[in-house]
Amino acid sequence: MSKILVKSLANQKEATQKVENPVRIVDDGKVTPRLLGFGKDKLFYIRTYGCQANIRDEEIMAGYLNRIGMKRTINAEEADLAIINTCAVRENAEAKIYGEIGSFKANYERNKNFMLVIAGCVMEENGVAQELMATYSWISLIIGTHDVPNLLPLLDECLKSKKNIINVRSFAGEVVENMPSMRISPYKAYVNISYGCDKFCTYCIVPYTRGRERSRKMEDILKECQELVNDGYKEITLLGQNVNSYGLDFKDGTTFAHLLEAVAKTGIPQLKFLTSYPSQFSDEMIEIMAKYPNIVHWLHFPVQSGSTNVLSKMGRRYSREEYVEIARKIKAKMPDIGLTTDIIVGFPKETEEDFLDTLSLCKEIEYSAAFTFIYSPRSGTPAARMEQVPEEIQHERFDRLKAVIEDSTAKHSASMVGKIYDILVDGPSKKDENILSGYATNGKLVNFPGPKYLTGCIVKVKMVESHVYYIKGELAEDPIIAKARDVAYLISLDPVVKEYQRLDETLRNSDEIKALGDKLVLAKKNMVLSKGSENYPSAKKDYEDVLNEIKNHPLLNNRDNLSSEVEDLLITIRNILK
Repeated sequence: MSKILVKSLANQKEATQKVENPVRIVDDGKVTPRLLGFGKDKLFYIRTYGCQANIRDEEIMAGYLNRIGMKRTINAEEADLAIINTCAVRENAEAKIYGEIGSFKANYERNKNFMLVIAGCVMEENGVAQELMATYSWISLIIGTHDVPNLLPLLDECLKSKKNIINVRSFAGEVVENMPSMRISPYKAYVNISYGCDKFCTYCIVPYTRGRERSRKMEDILKECQELVNDGYKEITLLGQNVNSYGLDFKDGTTFAHLLEAVAKTGIPQLKFLTSYPSQFSDEMIEIMAKYPNIVHWLHFPVQSGSTNVLSKMGRRYSREEYVEIARKIKAKMPDIGLTTDIIVGFPKETEEDFLDTLSLCKEIEYSAAFTFIYSPRSGTPAARMEQVPEEIQHERFDRLKAVIEDSTAKHSASMVGKIYDILVDGPSKKDENILSGYATNGKLVNFPGPKYLTGCIVKVKMVESHVYYIKGELAEDPIIAKARDVAYLISLDPVVKEYQRLDETLRNSDEIKALGDKLVLAKKNMVLSKGSENYPSAKKDYEDVLNEIKNHPLLNNRDNLSSEVEDLLITIRNILK
Protein backbone atom coordinates (compact mmCIF):
# COMPACT_ATOMS: atom_id res chain seq x y z
CA MET A 1 0.00 0.00 0.00
CA SER A 2 1.46 3.36 -1.06
CA LYS A 3 2.55 5.76 1.65
CA ILE A 4 1.90 8.71 -0.71
CA LEU A 5 -1.56 10.25 -1.06
CA VAL A 6 -1.98 12.46 -4.13
CA LYS A 7 -4.96 14.78 -3.66
CA SER A 8 -4.19 17.18 -6.53
CA LEU A 9 -1.30 17.90 -8.90
CA ALA A 10 -0.01 21.02 -10.63
CA ASN A 11 -1.60 21.74 -13.97
CA GLN A 12 -0.30 24.92 -15.61
CA LYS A 13 -3.06 24.86 -18.22
CA GLU A 14 -5.65 24.79 -15.45
CA ALA A 15 -3.89 27.70 -13.77
CA THR A 16 -4.74 29.98 -16.70
CA GLN A 17 -8.49 29.69 -16.08
CA LYS A 18 -10.18 32.89 -14.94
CA VAL A 19 -12.73 32.98 -12.14
CA GLU A 20 -15.23 35.80 -12.54
CA ASN A 21 -16.51 35.98 -8.96
CA PRO A 22 -14.00 34.62 -6.44
CA VAL A 23 -15.58 33.17 -3.31
CA ARG A 24 -14.78 35.10 -0.11
CA ILE A 25 -14.01 32.63 2.68
CA VAL A 26 -13.50 33.65 6.32
CA ASP A 27 -11.12 31.41 8.27
CA ASP A 28 -12.99 30.06 11.31
CA GLY A 29 -9.89 29.47 13.45
CA LYS A 30 -10.82 25.88 14.32
CA VAL A 31 -8.17 23.23 14.97
CA THR A 32 -8.44 19.57 15.89
CA PRO A 33 -7.32 18.09 19.23
CA ARG A 34 -4.89 15.95 17.21
CA LEU A 35 -3.13 19.06 15.87
CA LEU A 36 -3.06 20.68 19.30
CA GLY A 37 -1.46 17.54 20.69
CA PHE A 38 1.12 17.50 17.91
CA GLY A 39 1.96 21.19 18.24
CA LYS A 40 2.31 21.39 22.01
CA ASP A 41 5.87 22.34 23.02
CA LYS A 42 7.10 21.80 19.44
CA LEU A 43 9.33 24.06 17.32
CA PHE A 44 8.92 25.06 13.67
CA TYR A 45 11.39 26.49 11.18
CA ILE A 46 10.60 28.23 7.87
CA ARG A 47 13.06 29.04 5.09
CA THR A 48 11.62 31.37 2.42
CA TYR A 49 13.05 32.14 -1.00
CA GLY A 50 11.91 34.83 -3.40
CA CYS A 51 9.67 37.86 -3.31
CA GLN A 52 7.60 39.78 -0.78
CA ALA A 53 4.53 37.67 -1.62
CA ASN A 54 6.43 34.59 -0.43
CA ILE A 55 7.48 36.41 2.74
CA ARG A 56 3.83 37.23 3.41
CA ASP A 57 2.93 33.55 2.86
CA GLU A 58 5.60 32.65 5.45
CA GLU A 59 4.01 34.98 8.00
CA ILE A 60 0.62 33.37 7.46
CA MET A 61 1.95 29.81 7.66
CA ALA A 62 3.79 30.75 10.86
CA GLY A 63 0.50 32.12 12.19
CA TYR A 64 -1.22 28.81 11.55
CA LEU A 65 1.55 26.84 13.27
CA ASN A 66 1.46 29.21 16.23
CA ARG A 67 -2.29 28.59 16.42
CA ILE A 68 -1.62 24.92 17.31
CA GLY A 69 0.91 25.86 19.99
CA MET A 70 4.16 25.69 18.02
CA LYS A 71 6.99 28.21 18.52
CA ARG A 72 9.42 29.48 15.92
CA THR A 73 13.10 28.54 15.97
CA ILE A 74 15.91 29.98 13.86
CA ASN A 75 17.90 26.76 14.30
CA ALA A 76 16.85 24.32 11.56
CA GLU A 77 18.45 21.36 13.32
CA GLU A 78 16.14 21.54 16.34
CA ALA A 79 12.91 21.91 14.36
CA ASP A 80 10.08 19.41 14.82
CA LEU A 81 8.45 20.76 11.67
CA ALA A 82 10.12 22.66 8.83
CA ILE A 83 8.73 24.45 5.79
CA ILE A 84 10.75 25.24 2.67
CA ASN A 85 8.87 28.03 0.86
CA THR A 86 10.11 27.96 -2.74
CA CYS A 87 10.47 30.52 -5.54
CA ALA A 88 10.19 29.79 -9.26
CA VAL A 89 11.08 33.20 -10.70
CA ARG A 90 14.82 32.62 -10.88
CA GLU A 91 16.48 29.33 -11.83
CA ASN A 92 19.14 29.54 -9.11
CA ALA A 93 16.45 30.10 -6.45
CA GLU A 94 14.77 26.88 -7.58
CA ALA A 95 18.04 24.92 -7.57
CA LYS A 96 18.80 25.85 -3.95
CA ILE A 97 15.82 23.97 -2.55
CA TYR A 98 17.12 20.52 -3.46
CA GLY A 99 20.17 20.83 -1.20
CA GLU A 100 17.95 22.27 1.52
CA ILE A 101 15.60 19.29 1.38
CA GLY A 102 18.57 16.95 1.75
CA SER A 103 19.74 18.75 4.87
CA PHE A 104 16.53 17.84 6.72
CA LYS A 105 17.11 14.12 6.43
CA ALA A 106 19.08 14.39 9.68
CA ASN A 107 16.03 15.83 11.47
CA TYR A 108 13.94 12.86 10.34
CA GLU A 109 16.57 10.33 11.38
CA ARG A 110 16.71 11.87 14.87
CA ASN A 111 12.93 12.23 15.18
CA LYS A 112 10.55 9.96 13.24
CA ASN A 113 7.69 12.37 14.05
CA PHE A 114 9.51 15.19 12.24
CA MET A 115 7.46 16.75 9.42
CA LEU A 116 8.88 18.50 6.35
CA VAL A 117 6.57 20.67 4.24
CA ILE A 118 7.53 21.95 0.78
CA ALA A 119 5.48 24.94 -0.38
CA GLY A 120 5.60 27.85 -2.78
CA CYS A 121 5.75 28.57 -6.48
CA VAL A 122 8.07 25.77 -7.60
CA MET A 123 5.46 23.24 -6.50
CA GLU A 124 3.05 24.73 -9.06
CA GLU A 125 5.32 23.59 -11.93
CA ASN A 126 4.20 20.47 -13.76
CA GLY A 127 5.77 17.27 -12.43
CA VAL A 128 7.93 18.81 -9.69
CA ALA A 129 5.89 17.68 -6.68
CA GLN A 130 5.74 14.04 -7.82
CA GLU A 131 9.49 13.95 -8.47
CA LEU A 132 10.33 15.44 -5.07
CA MET A 133 8.01 13.13 -3.15
CA ALA A 134 9.43 10.08 -4.96
CA THR A 135 13.01 11.15 -4.29
CA TYR A 136 12.86 12.36 -0.67
CA SER A 137 10.96 10.02 1.62
CA TRP A 138 11.13 12.41 4.59
CA ILE A 139 8.83 14.98 2.92
CA SER A 140 5.48 14.86 4.73
CA LEU A 141 3.47 17.39 2.74
CA ILE A 142 3.74 19.29 -0.53
CA ILE A 143 1.41 22.24 -1.14
CA GLY A 144 1.16 25.00 -3.73
CA THR A 145 0.56 28.71 -3.32
CA HIS A 146 -3.23 28.33 -3.21
CA ASP A 147 -3.24 25.98 -0.23
CA VAL A 148 -1.50 28.11 2.39
CA PRO A 149 -4.93 28.56 4.09
CA ASN A 150 -5.31 24.77 4.14
CA LEU A 151 -2.00 24.08 5.88
CA LEU A 152 -3.51 22.87 9.16
CA PRO A 153 -6.21 20.59 7.71
CA LEU A 154 -3.61 18.99 5.44
CA LEU A 155 -1.16 18.50 8.31
CA ASP A 156 -4.00 16.95 10.30
CA GLU A 157 -4.73 14.58 7.42
CA CYS A 158 -1.04 13.59 7.31
CA LEU A 159 -1.14 12.74 11.01
CA LYS A 160 -4.46 10.88 10.77
CA SER A 161 -3.70 8.85 7.63
CA LYS A 162 0.03 8.41 8.32
CA LYS A 163 0.61 9.21 4.66
CA ASN A 164 2.74 11.76 2.82
CA ILE A 165 0.41 14.07 0.92
CA ILE A 166 0.67 16.06 -2.32
CA ASN A 167 -1.97 18.78 -2.56
CA VAL A 168 -1.10 21.29 -5.29
CA ARG A 169 -4.14 23.07 -6.68
CA SER A 170 -3.42 25.15 -9.78
CA PHE A 171 -6.79 26.90 -9.94
CA ALA A 172 -7.85 29.26 -7.16
CA GLY A 173 -11.45 30.41 -7.04
CA GLU A 174 -11.41 31.95 -3.59
CA VAL A 175 -9.99 34.75 -1.46
CA VAL A 176 -9.49 33.78 2.20
CA GLU A 177 -9.79 36.36 4.97
CA ASN A 178 -9.06 36.30 8.71
CA MET A 179 -5.93 34.18 8.30
CA PRO A 180 -3.59 34.25 11.33
CA SER A 181 -0.22 35.92 11.00
CA MET A 182 3.12 36.05 12.81
CA ARG A 183 4.64 39.24 11.40
CA ILE A 184 8.39 39.07 10.85
CA SER A 185 8.80 42.74 11.78
CA PRO A 186 7.03 44.55 14.64
CA TYR A 187 6.93 47.87 12.77
CA LYS A 188 6.96 47.11 9.00
CA ALA A 189 4.15 45.08 7.43
CA TYR A 190 3.16 43.67 4.06
CA VAL A 191 -0.54 43.65 3.20
CA ASN A 192 -1.86 41.63 0.26
CA ILE A 193 -4.39 43.57 -1.83
CA SER A 194 -4.70 41.02 -4.65
CA TYR A 195 -3.41 37.65 -5.76
CA GLY A 196 -2.27 36.37 -9.14
CA CYS A 197 -1.68 38.10 -12.47
CA ASP A 198 -3.51 38.40 -15.78
CA LYS A 199 -0.68 39.86 -17.87
CA PHE A 200 1.02 36.61 -19.03
CA CYS A 201 4.35 38.18 -20.00
CA THR A 202 6.09 35.60 -22.17
CA TYR A 203 9.03 35.13 -19.76
CA CYS A 204 7.06 35.00 -16.52
CA ILE A 205 5.94 31.93 -14.59
CA VAL A 206 3.83 33.85 -12.02
CA PRO A 207 0.38 33.53 -13.68
CA TYR A 208 0.93 29.76 -13.76
CA THR A 209 2.11 29.53 -10.13
CA ARG A 210 -0.17 32.10 -8.45
CA GLY A 211 -3.16 32.01 -10.77
CA ARG A 212 -5.28 34.78 -12.22
CA GLU A 213 -5.94 38.14 -10.58
CA ARG A 214 -8.26 38.15 -7.57
CA SER A 215 -8.74 41.35 -5.55
CA ARG A 216 -9.50 41.45 -1.84
CA LYS A 217 -12.48 43.53 -0.76
CA MET A 218 -11.46 47.07 0.15
CA GLU A 219 -13.12 46.84 3.57
CA ASP A 220 -11.04 43.75 4.44
CA ILE A 221 -7.81 45.48 3.40
CA LEU A 222 -8.64 48.66 5.34
CA LYS A 223 -9.55 46.62 8.43
CA GLU A 224 -6.15 44.90 8.32
CA CYS A 225 -4.33 48.19 7.75
CA GLN A 226 -6.17 49.95 10.58
CA GLU A 227 -5.30 47.12 12.96
CA LEU A 228 -1.65 47.51 12.01
CA VAL A 229 -1.82 51.25 12.67
CA ASN A 230 -3.49 50.62 16.04
CA ASP A 231 -0.73 48.12 16.89
CA GLY A 232 1.94 50.77 16.33
CA TYR A 233 3.28 49.75 12.92
CA LYS A 234 5.19 52.52 11.14
CA GLU A 235 5.16 51.24 7.55
CA ILE A 236 2.75 49.32 5.34
CA THR A 237 3.61 47.97 1.89
CA LEU A 238 0.59 47.05 -0.22
CA LEU A 239 1.34 43.91 -2.24
CA GLY A 240 0.06 42.69 -5.59
CA GLN A 241 1.66 41.17 -8.66
CA ASN A 242 0.18 44.21 -10.39
CA VAL A 243 -1.28 46.68 -7.89
CA ASN A 244 -2.60 48.91 -10.68
CA SER A 245 -5.13 46.22 -11.62
CA TYR A 246 -6.60 46.20 -8.12
CA GLY A 247 -10.40 46.32 -8.10
CA LEU A 248 -10.89 45.98 -11.86
CA ASP A 249 -12.39 42.51 -11.32
CA PHE A 250 -15.14 44.06 -9.16
CA LYS A 251 -16.42 45.99 -12.20
CA ASP A 252 -17.87 48.69 -9.93
CA GLY A 253 -15.41 51.54 -10.53
CA THR A 254 -13.05 50.56 -7.69
CA THR A 255 -9.44 51.47 -8.49
CA PHE A 256 -6.07 51.19 -6.83
CA ALA A 257 -5.97 54.98 -6.51
CA HIS A 258 -9.12 54.81 -4.35
CA LEU A 259 -7.57 52.14 -2.14
CA LEU A 260 -4.24 53.96 -1.88
CA GLU A 261 -5.95 57.13 -0.70
CA ALA A 262 -8.09 55.24 1.82
CA VAL A 263 -5.04 53.51 3.34
CA ALA A 264 -3.13 56.81 3.46
CA LYS A 265 -6.02 58.24 5.51
CA THR A 266 -5.52 55.58 8.22
CA GLY A 267 -2.54 57.67 9.35
CA ILE A 268 0.15 55.03 8.81
CA PRO A 269 3.41 57.04 8.95
CA GLN A 270 4.88 55.47 5.79
CA LEU A 271 3.00 53.82 2.93
CA LYS A 272 4.50 51.94 -0.04
CA PHE A 273 3.23 49.58 -2.73
CA LEU A 274 4.62 46.83 -4.98
CA THR A 275 4.55 46.34 -7.95
CA SER A 276 3.22 48.69 -10.62
CA TYR A 277 2.56 47.91 -14.25
CA PRO A 278 3.61 50.95 -16.32
CA SER A 279 0.75 51.24 -18.80
CA GLN A 280 -1.83 51.13 -15.98
CA PHE A 281 -0.15 53.82 -13.88
CA SER A 282 -2.90 56.44 -14.06
CA ASP A 283 -2.76 60.22 -13.62
CA GLU A 284 -5.06 59.71 -10.60
CA MET A 285 -2.41 57.53 -8.95
CA ILE A 286 0.23 60.20 -9.53
CA GLU A 287 -2.04 62.83 -7.96
CA ILE A 288 -2.74 60.66 -4.89
CA MET A 289 0.97 59.90 -4.39
CA ALA A 290 1.81 63.60 -4.52
CA LYS A 291 -1.11 64.60 -2.29
CA TYR A 292 -0.41 62.49 0.80
CA PRO A 293 2.94 63.05 2.57
CA ASN A 294 2.85 59.59 4.19
CA ILE A 295 2.95 57.91 0.74
CA VAL A 296 6.71 57.70 0.33
CA HIS A 297 8.30 59.12 -2.81
CA TRP A 298 9.75 55.84 -3.97
CA LEU A 299 8.37 53.81 -6.82
CA HIS A 300 9.42 50.45 -8.19
CA PHE A 301 8.58 50.81 -11.87
CA PRO A 302 9.67 47.73 -13.85
CA VAL A 303 10.58 48.42 -17.48
CA GLN A 304 12.21 45.02 -18.31
CA SER A 305 13.67 46.40 -21.59
CA GLY A 306 14.25 49.76 -23.25
CA SER A 307 13.47 48.34 -26.69
CA THR A 308 9.91 48.49 -28.01
CA ASN A 309 10.76 45.51 -30.19
CA VAL A 310 11.79 43.39 -27.17
CA LEU A 311 8.89 44.67 -25.07
CA SER A 312 6.55 43.37 -27.76
CA LYS A 313 8.23 39.93 -27.67
CA MET A 314 7.95 39.98 -23.89
CA GLY A 315 4.21 40.59 -24.13
CA ARG A 316 4.57 43.88 -22.23
CA ARG A 317 1.65 46.13 -23.09
CA TYR A 318 3.48 49.42 -23.58
CA SER A 319 6.17 50.88 -25.80
CA ARG A 320 9.42 52.54 -24.78
CA GLU A 321 7.90 55.92 -25.59
CA GLU A 322 4.82 55.29 -23.44
CA TYR A 323 6.98 54.20 -20.50
CA VAL A 324 9.20 57.29 -20.75
CA GLU A 325 6.16 59.59 -20.90
CA ILE A 326 4.64 58.10 -17.73
CA ALA A 327 7.99 58.35 -15.93
CA ARG A 328 8.23 61.99 -17.04
CA LYS A 329 4.79 62.75 -15.54
CA ILE A 330 5.75 61.09 -12.26
CA LYS A 331 9.02 63.04 -11.98
CA ALA A 332 7.31 66.31 -12.90
CA LYS A 333 4.83 65.90 -10.05
CA MET A 334 7.38 64.48 -7.57
CA PRO A 335 10.89 65.71 -8.47
CA ASP A 336 12.39 64.06 -5.38
CA ILE A 337 11.08 60.57 -6.22
CA GLY A 338 13.40 57.57 -6.29
CA LEU A 339 12.60 55.39 -9.30
CA THR A 340 13.83 51.78 -9.27
CA THR A 341 13.24 49.13 -11.91
CA ASP A 342 13.70 45.56 -13.15
CA ILE A 343 15.62 44.87 -16.37
CA ILE A 344 16.14 41.56 -18.18
CA VAL A 345 19.32 41.26 -20.28
CA GLY A 346 19.67 38.82 -23.17
CA PHE A 347 15.99 38.14 -23.74
CA PRO A 348 15.42 35.77 -26.70
CA LYS A 349 16.20 37.42 -30.05
CA GLU A 350 17.48 40.60 -28.34
CA THR A 351 19.80 42.33 -30.84
CA GLU A 352 22.68 44.70 -30.10
CA GLU A 353 20.44 47.56 -31.25
CA ASP A 354 17.72 46.44 -28.82
CA PHE A 355 20.26 46.36 -26.02
CA LEU A 356 21.54 49.84 -26.87
CA ASP A 357 17.94 51.05 -26.55
CA THR A 358 17.94 49.69 -23.00
CA LEU A 359 21.21 51.47 -22.18
CA SER A 360 19.93 54.77 -23.56
CA LEU A 361 16.66 54.49 -21.64
CA CYS A 362 18.55 53.88 -18.38
CA LYS A 363 20.66 56.99 -19.04
CA GLU A 364 17.53 59.01 -19.78
CA ILE A 365 15.50 57.89 -16.75
CA GLU A 366 18.48 57.88 -14.32
CA TYR A 367 17.19 55.21 -11.96
CA SER A 368 18.15 55.42 -8.31
CA ALA A 369 18.70 51.64 -8.42
CA ALA A 370 17.84 48.68 -10.64
CA PHE A 371 17.51 44.92 -10.30
CA THR A 372 19.18 43.48 -13.38
CA PHE A 373 18.83 39.86 -14.47
CA ILE A 374 20.31 37.70 -17.18
CA TYR A 375 17.39 35.99 -18.88
CA SER A 376 16.91 32.36 -17.89
CA PRO A 377 14.13 30.31 -19.49
CA ARG A 378 11.30 29.12 -17.25
CA SER A 379 9.68 25.88 -18.32
CA GLY A 380 6.12 26.33 -19.51
CA THR A 381 6.51 29.95 -20.64
CA PRO A 382 6.41 31.01 -24.33
CA ALA A 383 9.84 32.69 -24.16
CA ALA A 384 11.47 29.36 -23.25
CA ARG A 385 10.61 28.13 -26.76
CA MET A 386 12.11 31.18 -28.51
CA GLU A 387 15.59 31.47 -30.03
CA GLN A 388 17.99 32.10 -27.13
CA VAL A 389 20.80 34.66 -27.03
CA PRO A 390 24.23 33.02 -26.55
CA GLU A 391 25.34 32.98 -22.92
CA GLU A 392 28.61 34.86 -23.55
CA ILE A 393 26.70 37.74 -25.18
CA GLN A 394 24.23 37.83 -22.28
CA HIS A 395 27.04 38.21 -19.74
CA GLU A 396 28.87 40.85 -21.79
CA ARG A 397 25.68 42.93 -22.05
CA PHE A 398 24.94 42.44 -18.37
CA ASP A 399 28.33 43.93 -17.44
CA ARG A 400 27.76 46.95 -19.68
CA LEU A 401 24.30 47.54 -18.23
CA LYS A 402 25.62 47.20 -14.68
CA ALA A 403 28.14 50.00 -15.34
CA VAL A 404 25.38 52.35 -16.55
CA ILE A 405 23.13 51.52 -13.59
CA GLU A 406 25.96 52.03 -11.10
CA ASP A 407 26.64 55.43 -12.64
CA SER A 408 23.04 56.63 -12.24
CA THR A 409 22.78 55.05 -8.78
CA ALA A 410 25.93 56.91 -7.65
CA LYS A 411 24.60 60.14 -9.14
CA HIS A 412 21.31 59.76 -7.27
CA SER A 413 23.14 59.04 -4.01
CA ALA A 414 25.43 62.08 -4.47
CA SER A 415 22.39 64.33 -4.99
CA MET A 416 21.17 63.41 -1.49
CA VAL A 417 24.34 64.50 0.36
CA GLY A 418 23.71 67.45 2.67
CA LYS A 419 19.96 66.83 2.85
CA ILE A 420 17.95 65.52 5.79
CA TYR A 421 15.62 62.54 5.39
CA ASP A 422 13.24 60.63 7.63
CA ILE A 423 14.62 57.12 8.20
CA LEU A 424 12.67 54.21 9.67
CA VAL A 425 15.42 52.41 11.59
CA ASP A 426 15.61 48.69 10.82
CA GLY A 427 18.18 48.04 13.53
CA PRO A 428 21.91 47.83 14.25
CA SER A 429 24.48 46.33 11.91
CA LYS A 430 25.50 42.72 12.53
CA LYS A 431 29.13 43.86 12.34
CA ASP A 432 28.81 46.93 14.57
CA GLU A 433 25.87 47.46 16.92
CA ASN A 434 26.67 51.18 17.05
CA ILE A 435 25.82 51.55 13.34
CA LEU A 436 22.12 51.69 12.48
CA SER A 437 20.54 51.22 9.08
CA GLY A 438 17.25 52.00 7.40
CA TYR A 439 15.80 53.31 4.18
CA ALA A 440 15.17 56.93 3.26
CA THR A 441 11.72 57.77 1.96
CA ASN A 442 13.10 57.63 -1.60
CA GLY A 443 14.21 54.02 -1.12
CA LYS A 444 17.93 54.59 -0.55
CA LEU A 445 19.75 52.50 2.08
CA VAL A 446 21.33 54.68 4.79
CA ASN A 447 23.85 53.66 7.49
CA PHE A 448 24.57 55.97 10.43
CA PRO A 449 25.88 55.82 14.02
CA GLY A 450 23.27 55.81 16.76
CA PRO A 451 21.94 53.95 19.82
CA LYS A 452 20.15 50.69 19.09
CA TYR A 453 17.12 51.79 21.13
CA LEU A 454 16.15 53.81 18.04
CA THR A 455 15.25 50.56 16.23
CA GLY A 456 11.69 50.93 14.94
CA CYS A 457 11.73 54.73 15.29
CA ILE A 458 11.49 57.24 12.47
CA VAL A 459 14.46 59.59 12.89
CA LYS A 460 15.89 62.54 11.01
CA VAL A 461 19.26 61.78 9.41
CA LYS A 462 21.57 64.05 7.45
CA MET A 463 23.30 62.47 4.45
CA VAL A 464 27.06 63.03 4.69
CA GLU A 465 28.87 60.60 2.37
CA SER A 466 27.75 59.01 -0.88
CA HIS A 467 28.43 55.42 -1.89
CA VAL A 468 27.00 53.56 -4.87
CA TYR A 469 24.57 51.32 -3.02
CA TYR A 470 24.18 53.16 0.28
CA ILE A 471 24.78 56.50 1.98
CA LYS A 472 26.54 57.27 5.23
CA GLY A 473 24.58 59.62 7.43
CA GLU A 474 24.53 61.20 10.86
CA LEU A 475 21.66 61.86 13.24
CA ALA A 476 20.22 65.34 12.71
CA GLU A 477 18.45 65.37 16.08
CA ASP A 478 18.96 64.32 19.69
CA PRO A 479 18.27 60.55 19.87
CA ILE A 480 16.40 61.04 23.16
CA ILE A 481 14.05 63.51 21.45
CA ALA A 482 13.55 61.05 18.57
CA LYS A 483 12.73 58.25 21.00
CA ALA A 484 10.40 60.49 23.00
CA ARG A 485 8.55 61.44 19.79
CA ASP A 486 8.19 57.76 18.98
CA VAL A 487 6.83 57.00 22.44
CA ALA A 488 4.40 59.92 22.14
CA TYR A 489 3.14 58.49 18.84
CA LEU A 490 2.65 55.03 20.36
CA ILE A 491 0.87 56.53 23.39
CA SER A 492 -1.52 58.34 21.06
CA LEU A 493 -2.58 54.94 19.66
CA ASP A 494 -3.49 53.50 23.06
CA PRO A 495 -7.29 52.94 23.24
CA VAL A 496 -7.52 54.61 26.66
CA VAL A 497 -5.62 57.68 25.47
CA LYS A 498 -7.65 57.87 22.25
CA GLU A 499 -10.90 57.70 24.21
CA TYR A 500 -9.64 60.35 26.63
CA GLN A 501 -8.72 62.65 23.71
CA ARG A 502 -12.09 62.04 22.07
CA LEU A 503 -13.94 62.83 25.28
CA ASP A 504 -11.81 65.90 25.92
CA GLU A 505 -12.55 67.18 22.41
CA THR A 506 -16.29 66.55 22.92
CA LEU A 507 -16.28 68.41 26.23
CA ARG A 508 -14.40 71.39 24.81
CA ASN A 509 -16.95 71.71 22.00
CA SER A 510 -20.07 71.04 24.11
CA ASP A 511 -22.49 73.95 24.62
CA GLU A 512 -23.97 72.08 27.60
CA ILE A 513 -20.59 71.82 29.35
CA LYS A 514 -19.81 75.47 28.54
CA ALA A 515 -23.14 76.50 30.07
CA LEU A 516 -22.33 74.46 33.20
CA GLY A 517 -18.99 76.24 33.47
CA ASP A 518 -20.65 79.66 33.16
CA LYS A 519 -23.26 78.60 35.74
CA LEU A 520 -20.48 77.60 38.18
CA VAL A 521 -18.64 80.92 37.74
CA LEU A 522 -21.84 82.87 38.38
CA ALA A 523 -22.75 80.78 41.45
CA LYS A 524 -19.27 81.22 42.92
CA LYS A 525 -19.41 84.95 42.30
CA ASN A 526 -22.80 85.24 44.06
CA MET A 527 -21.53 83.20 47.00
CA VAL A 528 -18.43 85.36 47.45
CA LEU A 529 -20.39 88.63 47.14
CA SER A 530 -23.01 87.47 49.66
CA LYS A 531 -20.50 86.43 52.31
CA GLY A 532 -21.55 87.89 55.73
CA SER A 533 -25.11 88.54 54.61
CA GLU A 534 -28.30 86.55 55.22
CA ASN A 535 -28.21 85.37 51.60
CA TYR A 536 -24.87 83.56 52.02
CA PRO A 537 -26.23 80.11 53.09
CA SER A 538 -28.57 80.05 50.08
CA ALA A 539 -25.82 81.21 47.69
CA LYS A 540 -23.40 78.62 49.10
CA LYS A 541 -25.97 75.84 48.56
CA ASP A 542 -26.51 76.99 44.94
CA TYR A 543 -22.75 76.80 44.39
CA GLU A 544 -22.51 73.31 45.91
CA ASP A 545 -25.48 72.14 43.82
CA VAL A 546 -23.70 73.23 40.64
CA LEU A 547 -20.52 71.45 41.79
CA ASN A 548 -22.50 68.24 42.35
CA GLU A 549 -24.15 68.63 38.94
CA ILE A 550 -20.69 68.84 37.34
CA LYS A 551 -19.32 65.98 39.42
CA ASN A 552 -22.21 63.70 38.45
CA HIS A 553 -22.28 64.62 34.77
CA PRO A 554 -21.58 61.30 32.92
CA LEU A 555 -19.15 62.75 30.35
CA LEU A 556 -17.13 64.66 32.95
CA ASN A 557 -17.17 61.65 35.25
CA ASN A 558 -15.84 59.43 32.42
CA ARG A 559 -13.06 61.88 31.65
CA ASP A 560 -11.97 61.97 35.29
CA ASN A 561 -11.82 58.17 35.39
CA LEU A 562 -9.88 58.05 32.12
CA SER A 563 -7.52 60.75 33.40
CA SER A 564 -6.51 58.43 36.21
CA GLU A 565 -5.85 55.56 33.75
CA VAL A 566 -3.85 57.83 31.43
CA GLU A 567 -1.79 59.07 34.36
CA ASP A 568 -1.01 55.48 35.41
CA LEU A 569 0.01 54.70 31.82
CA LEU A 570 2.34 57.70 31.65
CA ILE A 571 3.96 56.77 34.97
CA THR A 572 4.58 53.22 33.65
CA ILE A 573 6.17 54.60 30.48
CA ARG A 574 8.30 57.03 32.48
CA ASN A 575 9.62 54.15 34.58
CA ILE A 576 10.40 52.10 31.44
CA LEU A 577 12.30 55.00 29.91
CA LYS A 578 14.30 55.43 33.10
